[in-house]
This record gives sequence, C-alpha cells and structure tokens, in this order.
Amino acid sequence: MRKMVLAAAGLLMAAGFGASAQQDEPIRQRQDLMKNNQEQIRLLVGMSRGQVPFDAARAQAALRQVEQNARRIHALFPPDSRQGKTDALPVIWERKADFDARAAKLEQDAGAVQAGITDQASLQPALQRIGQTCGGCHETYRRKTT
Repeated sequence: MRKMVLAAAGLLMAAGFGASAQQDEPIRQRQDLMKNNQEQIRLLVGMSRGQVPFDAARAQAALRQVEQNARRIHALFPPDSRQGKTDALPVIWERKADFDARAAKLEQDAGAVQAGITDQASLQPALQRIGQTCGGCHETYRRKTT
C-alpha cells in the first residue's frame, strides 16, 4: 500500500513538473526568438556603422528573419505564459489586440524595407523604421531591466 501511495505521489509531482515545463516552453521560445531578432539587428547596425562590411543579401536575409520571427510573436504569448522567468508585462494580455497589431506591424515593416536595401545609405532609414517599431512595443510591453 505504501508503495502505491509513493508511486501515486511521484506521478502527481511529475505531472505538476510537466505542466510547469509546458508553461515555460512559450517563454523559452519567445526569449529565443527575441534573442534572434537582437542578433539580426546587431548585424544590421554593424553594417550601417561600417563595423561590418555591407552585404545587401545578408542585410535582406536578416530582415527576412525578423519578418518571419514577427509572424510567430502572437502565438508565443498564450494566456498561461504570464508567470515564470519573463520580462513580459501583464499588460500584454490586457491589451492583446494592440500587442498583436504591433507584432504584425513589425512583420509588415521588415517585409516592406527588404527590397530597398541596396547600399549602406539605404540601410539606415530601414533600420530606423524597424528600431522604432521594436522600441515602441518594448517600451509598453517589456519590463525594464537594469
């Protein structure tokens, strides 16, 4: 009997940990996605400043990646991912339609500027547009870190 109770308790604990892991999965995925966006933007900033040799194909590929990532953002903020190790503010879920619209705008902006990237000079305004879109969302929906 004791073994059955211990086994049942173990199963319940495992189920609880499994639920916690499932809850953390969208958080991990969105953190990975945002880190990837940061890498793409870092490359573009380096090109715009002349720290990295300009390459139109690489710049366009970086913007394509941001566009693809933006397409996935809304799905990575399900209601059950509010808790956990995240910088996402609760206002995301209170104003989900606005948050999703901002993600859609990032997708549109990243798609719209790609073809216009032909040289270092054309990269700067594209980068400003993307930066404003990202920054506007982070200002409202992301916890400030120190």
